[in-house]
Amino acid sequence: MEKKLLAIIAIVIVASLSVAGCTTTSNTTNNTNQTTSAAAHNATLEKYLAAYKSVYSSDASESLQAWQLTWINSTSANLLETVLNKTTNVTDAWVETIMLFPTTQDATNYVNATNMTNYSLASTVYSAGAYQNVTGHAPQIDRNYVWNEGNPSNISEYRFHEITQLDNLVWLSTKTVLGVLE
Repeated sequence: MEKKLLAIIAIVIVASLSVAGCTTTSNTTNNTNQTTSAAAHNATLEKYLAAYKSVYSSDASESLQAWQLTWINSTSANLLETVLNKTTNVTDAWVETIMLFPTTQDATNYVNATNMTNYSLASTVYSAGAYQNVTGHAPQIDRNYVWNEGNPSNISEYRFHEITQLDNLVWLSTKTVLGVLE
């Protein structure tokens, strides 16, 4: 089971880096804090990503197992993270693209142009978190769309997809359940 879990993680990382289409130098500080370098990252997005990571670090019910951030350009990045839920002993792998748009309207236009055939609006209510920590205010626009693909009882078939807009910030996420610790 452990070999299968490691193989899945390796495939997810290779696939995500291939999708990113960029090559940069890696700057590793530890095995759960892997970041790649690129020139002139947007300061707000950098602060947001640091605050988002801090949320995992301070959550006693979760353990951040891996964090790999690859910048696409100055205002967007790919994030691969693996998180262990200590309560359920379930390990999830997230493949995410985070984009910061010049305006909230630009972000809304992007979300509206996204194929959301299988998605449904799950939430429009923001609870305090990384966004508010960085900007000093809650977002005026908070939309969270989700799509449960496959059978949640069969982890090899199941994927959880999410599109989130917080003002001019957009997240595209896919979660895969890697396994359950016994």
